[in-house]
Amino acid sequence: MKYPSLLLSLDEIRENISELFDECLNTNTPFHRKIDLFVIPDGLAQRVMEATGLEVSGHWVCIDNFGIIHTLEQHGNPISEARRGQIAVEKEDFIKYLDIFLEPDEIRLSGKTKRTNQPLLQFIKVVEDKKFVIKEVRTVVSTKKQKVSRLVLHTMYKIKISK
Repeated sequence: MKYPSLLLSLDEIRENISELFDECLNTNTPFHRKIDLFVIPDGLAQRVMEATGLEVSGHWVCIDNFGIIHTLEQHGNPISEARRGQIAVEKEDFIKYLDIFLEPDEIRLSGKTKRTNQPLLQFIKVVEDKKFVIKEVRTVVSTKKQKVSRLVLHTMYKIKISK
């Protein structure tokens, strides 16, 4: 599948995500690194608008170490995830991030973040016998600080689907 708003190939983006994941696991000192992956495709921005009423056209899709670390801390332990009826998130799931985000089965608004009060968007996709849920945070445009609007990975979890 081809997306005109992608500056890198899907394979290059997946490699960047893989490298950031490894950096999160192997770095003991605090750091912040974000990767702007691509501008949200127009068709997906339209789907988000129809499903949630949020305007995300022109937003950069971004993943950073905070989202990866948060996901692993909250949803990476097989024992605690089993208690919740979920499956632990692994490195390969972050690589699947693009497929889930770009081709979701469902998009919905799921409240706001606790600290920043930003809307949380859920991108949900069933892959094989697992339901993946990605939550993204919408950030605001600030011309004073020359910030761009981004959809940033907040967390991800997966649920085994009963057959």
